[in-house]
Amino acid sequence: MEPADALMLAGDGAHLVAAPGCGAPTTLLQALSKEAHGRDWTLSSGLLLGDYPFLDAVRAGDLQYCTWHVMAPIADLIADGVAKFVPTRASRIAALLEAWGVDVALVRITPPDRHGYCSLGPSAGYNLDALRLARVRIGEIDPDLPWTLGNTTVHESLFDALIDTAEQTPQYQSAPPSEISNRIAELIVNLLPEHPTLQIGIGSIPEAVVNSLAGANLGTVRFTGMATDEMVNLFDQGVIPVDGDQPAILSPELMGTTRLMRFADYNPAVAVHPSATSHNARILARTPRLVSINTAVEVDINGQVNSEVLRGRQISGVGGSLDFVDAASRSAGGLRIIALPSATPKGFSRIVGSVAAVTIPRSMVDVVVTEYGVARLDGRSLAERRQALIEIAHPDHRHTLTALAQGTP
Repeated sequence: MEPADALMLAGDGAHLVAAPGCGAPTTLLQALSKEAHGRDWTLSSGLLLGDYPFLDAVRAGDLQYCTWHVMAPIADLIADGVAKFVPTRASRIAALLEAWGVDVALVRITPPDRHGYCSLGPSAGYNLDALRLARVRIGEIDPDLPWTLGNTTVHESLFDALIDTAEQTPQYQSAPPSEISNRIAELIVNLLPEHPTLQIGIGSIPEAVVNSLAGANLGTVRFTGMATDEMVNLFDQGVIPVDGDQPAILSPELMGTTRLMRFADYNPAVAVHPSATSHNARILARTPRLVSINTAVEVDINGQVNSEVLRGRQISGVGGSLDFVDAASRSAGGLRIIALPSATPKGFSRIVGSVAAVTIPRSMVDVVVTEYGVARLDGRSLAERRQALIEIAHPDHRHTLTALAQGTP
């Protein structure tokens, strides 16, 4: 069908759920902006890359938009209350969709094979759940999408409509490393056990950690969570195993460029699974030496972590960070690392007296790392935690933080 004709299957008052990230159905999302007027539609999605082509309809009041992961193009609309943000961890999204109800699932898929099967490619987090719950299923066929192994396969007969897309597969460009991110990565690598399984978040620091692993002498390294272009280099260098009885990368979302997509195509070392597996702390906890490495907007002097609110504005979401921290808490030899620069580019301290929002509680953080060192928190008293965090704060702010700590019970 044409995109507009496919969307007409939704009916008035429908709740549409779109796939996220590199699996977003961009042609359908563009069509939404033109077709939403007078239909009383609500669109929900996770993280989207690039421009949000339906925002004109949201601003005009023709389309309601709800998300659990804020990116820059929608931050103002969230702050103004024009769009909705729901704070939830990734492992809860399927349950929320079931509670809300899904009328239409919009996903990006490969062309059908000779048996009629398609792959969801790089994105499986909540897509299978949306397809399971929806009464109308629309697939956007992308011939460049990788066929990923794991649990991403659906049959073409499941769909009520299929459309073609000429839009490039959405791409995620890794953040460029900086002197500070490289220094923090160096400190993190020194904390890692041999033969670890690593979970990395989004940002220059976790991605700098991946780049640092080639010369780290840790033995083989596996990954869970987000997969990025940098991991392809580690395969080429023999750091990530290419055989064995488990995948080297277990991911709900491949977040990269054409390089990662081509690498993942029919690659048994890369397994893409829905959040029921990839964000399930009980399942992931069976992995020994699971290390979660996540960044933050700020950390307070007691160890509370804010990864989502900046100066009162929602700029991100909970995502899978808390799920992976939970899993690392249960893993034999697991480690929970929070990494961040000591100060913002404008000089504001990122070690603070109190955080704007608690994304990860202080009881679930082992280590905080800045370019000034490592603060070990687990098993330490409040006074010891405060002192350790002040010691890795930017020198310009240590006096103020010490005064705050002395005035805190």
